[in-house]
Amino acid sequence: MPGAMRCRLYLVTPPDIGSGGVTVEEMRRRLEAALAGGDVASLLIRADTDDATLNALAAALTPVAQAADVAVLVQDRCDVADAHHCDGVHMEARPASLRAVRRALGEDAILGADCGESRHMAMVAGELGCDYVCFDARALDTIAWWAEMMEVPCVAWGGIDLQRAPELLEAGADFLAVGRAVWDHPEGPAAAVAAFNALMSRRARDAG
Repeated sequence: MPGAMRCRLYLVTPPDIGSGGVTVEEMRRRLEAALAGGDVASLLIRADTDDATLNALAAALTPVAQAADVAVLVQDRCDVADAHHCDGVHMEARPASLRAVRRALGEDAILGADCGESRHMAMVAGELGCDYVCFDARALDTIAWWAEMMEVPCVAWGGIDLQRAPELLEAGADFLAVGRAVWDHPEGPAAAVAAFNALMSRRARDAG
């Protein structure tokens, strides 16, 4: 996930898969629809489900995403990422864990660090070779500071929709982590992805 002058989408699976909410098969269909809507950089598979569902989800979504040149990451679970030939892991920024995961996955895998609102932890993550850092979308000043001062890309995460996206683009986020605003869009995931991309392209033109 190299940095980009134009912000890109970082899709995140919803938290209720396989627990009375969205089924794995429905999630696969929603992903296919989303990818038909325009540019997507990556997909994060959340790990807040049982092991059987998590593995089924990784098996179903990974080939669909990778066929569209979308990087697939798994939250916290190196074993699942490795078993399903995913592209990397996203995890909380703890130095010992980041070092261990980098050793386990190798240098070619994508390693992302969730830093909350902590500038210090983000700098540590960057020094440890993380490919991106992730900040809470409320931390606009931190996102803007990072975008101005650092080369490692940053992801903005947390309740992002089409209304909140412009201020994050203005702050300089490299990627927007978006979940329900895409999956549950009233006109469907493809329309949501198209709308986000239109915003990002307009911002890139204005900034140019």
